[in-house]
Amino acid sequence: MDTMSDLMMWNLIVGFLSATFVLPVVQQPHWSSAQRAAVTFAYSVLTGAVVAYLTGAFAHLNDAQAVISSVLTTLVTAIATYKGFAQPTGVAAAIESATSPGGTVTDGQAGA
Repeated sequence: MDTMSDLMMWNLIVGFLSATFVLPVVQQPHWSSAQRAAVTFAYSVLTGAVVAYLTGAFAHLNDAQAVISSVLTTLVTAIATYKGFAQPTGVAAAIESATSPGGTVTDGQAGA
């Protein structure tokens, strides 16, 4: 029986925490959807690569697949968490409003 790898487990954790608590701090209310998507993608590439490095996925030169899987898992988890949890509960909008200078967020405009 296969179990989830440490890499995938950490990607799921990082993706969840990112969409719920980190990305809303970075994003600004006046940004377009395209800007928000670009920030989410760039953040997922960075954090996915860091998680892959920290879990030893760079141990072999042929582990590019693990790094790509890491980035994609982080990205998909962040998007799913935002759409399924942070946006409907208002957590992302509340954090973004609290951390954006002079900005208020309308429902559905904050986050990933």
